[in-house]
Amino acid sequence: MPRKIYVVRHCERIDNIDSKWRKKYPGFMDDNSPLSDRGRKIQGPELCKRFANVKLDHVISSPMDRTIETASLLLGDKDIPIKAEPGLCEVLYLCNDPPSFWKTEKLIEKFPKVDKNYSPIFNKLPSETGYGDEACIPRVKKLIEQLLKRYDNPDEQILLVSHGAPIGAIHEVLNGRWKYVGQATVSIWEETDDGSEKFKCLSSSDSSHLSDKSNLRPW
Repeated sequence: MPRKIYVVRHCERIDNIDSKWRKKYPGFMDDNSPLSDRGRKIQGPELCKRFANVKLDHVISSPMDRTIETASLLLGDKDIPIKAEPGLCEVLYLCNDPPSFWKTEKLIEKFPKVDKNYSPIFNKLPSETGYGDEACIPRVKKLIEQLLKRYDNPDEQILLVSHGAPIGAIHEVLNGRWKYVGQATVSIWEETDDGSEKFKCLSSSDSSHLSDKSNLRPW
């Protein structure tokens, strides 16, 4: 089985539909909104069904609440740890300074699947030059390169859970062309030859597993 990279954008976030959401979540900063009911109760379980029979060796997620919960819902009963990786965080101009994601110890309290032993590629996020989504490309490029070196078995199956801009950057790094994808969608790349670190895209922004494909916000 060739090495594959699966990429999932987080499910619908509550601030997409409720501008006063922080009254319900006083412990959250404005860049770390959790999932909406649609994301948590519908899209997440549908992702779980989508991946029910998919072999996954490594699940690596942005440490934001909405991405870690998406990864947790997707895994369901699978006994696979979630590696919280700041390198998959949202583009920094859309985040607080610094981004307000929780430390691993606090994430584990809410999400027991988080791997306490994972050593992130990025312990500290580099500054991003410019004001725009493409500012995260250098960070994402380095992350992908380092992950492929770390998990270099020819049949490794890697799942990344991230945000709109970093996933656009993943398309740029692996395809040579930026692309925005919808929330709760799946994109898949397969290595062309063992160890080549060259990948072909098998699918991009696939929403076929979702019962409601409306308003997935592909931007």
